[in-house]
Amino acid sequence: MTNTETAEHRPDGEAPLTPAPTTPAEWDELIDDWDEIRQGYHLGDARRAVLDCARHLEASVTADGPGTALWTLGLVLTGPYVIYAHPDGPAEARVLKAMSTVEQAFGQMSCAHDEHPGDDMPLDDELDNLRYVLEMLAHPERDTGEGALTEDERRPDDDSDTWFERRMTRDVWACPQNLAGFARAFADS
Repeated sequence: MTNTETAEHRPDGEAPLTPAPTTPAEWDELIDDWDEIRQGYHLGDARRAVLDCARHLEASVTADGPGTALWTLGLVLTGPYVIYAHPDGPAEARVLKAMSTVEQAFGQMSCAHDEHPGDDMPLDDELDNLRYVLEMLAHPERDTGEGALTEDERRPDDDSDTWFERRMTRDVWACPQNLAGFARAFADS
């Protein structure tokens, strides 16, 4: 008898975990996949990519890993896939558990920032520029500290002061309080 169960239909704990990116270029590829999932045109196994992100996030929080901010914001982009686009109860539970892990680990930490982007998380359509935050986090050389998107990074139809303006620093985006804010807002949405 042959087991024809694909990775798409296995419980998430049975599928082998995809290795985490180790270079900025590998992160760029993963960020592209996450953005494709969010936009609805990813050709790969989107459910597995979302679950891998959730599993990597839980492991990173537990190990106090350097990729925790990337995994958290990646799940903000991709998590709605298994919650709204292609509802999947067990996958949704895993995503919410991972976000709860972030909130529990970082929610009570203090920091010196007056505000965080996660404090006033925008509506879904305003998250289009979140990929640029992920790219900045994956590329330390892109953290200029000036906090503004370049003309190329802004959406063509966006000439206003966006939610992302003045907040493009690694220190603010990777702040545990910011990550906890995103996790809370995600779980409440």
